[in-house]
Amino acid sequence: MPQQNHTSEQNKQVVHRFVEECWNKGNIDRASEYLADQVRFHDPVFPNLNAGIQNVKNHIELCRRAFPDLKITINDTIAERNEVVLNWTIRGTQKGQFLGMPSTNRHATIDGTSIYRLEGSKIAEAHANWNLASLMAQLGVVEVPKEVITAVEHASR
Repeated sequence: MPQQNHTSEQNKQVVHRFVEECWNKGNIDRASEYLADQVRFHDPVFPNLNAGIQNVKNHIELCRRAFPDLKITINDTIAERNEVVLNWTIRGTQKGQFLGMPSTNRHATIDGTSIYRLEGSKIAEAHANWNLASLMAQLGVVEVPKEVITAVEHASR
């Protein structure tokens, strides 16, 4: 088991800074400040994302090229031991190709959760969970059945 030499509060700060600097501001050159060399990101939408800082940097660049105004808002953070859990909302306008989908110039909002595991003061692993079908529907790539839209609108009241 990795040695725990950082507090939960310090771990939260590392993850928050990573999200702000690398994802929101696009400062991927700062990734090595927050990520372990062989960091592993797990996201079912991107099953072939290999370990390593450069692969995470490429992934962030790919997402930011498709959604140049991408903005992650952290709604909630829970930290315990060497793990940090974020509940987040991503907003952005698709201006470039994403997952084979041509640019739609449509705005999308996606909610999700990520679990980060830190070793020392760096992120060693992350698991993301979000809804690709919701993104595709907002971009107009797939049609959502009217019953689903009605149910979602009713649930949000």
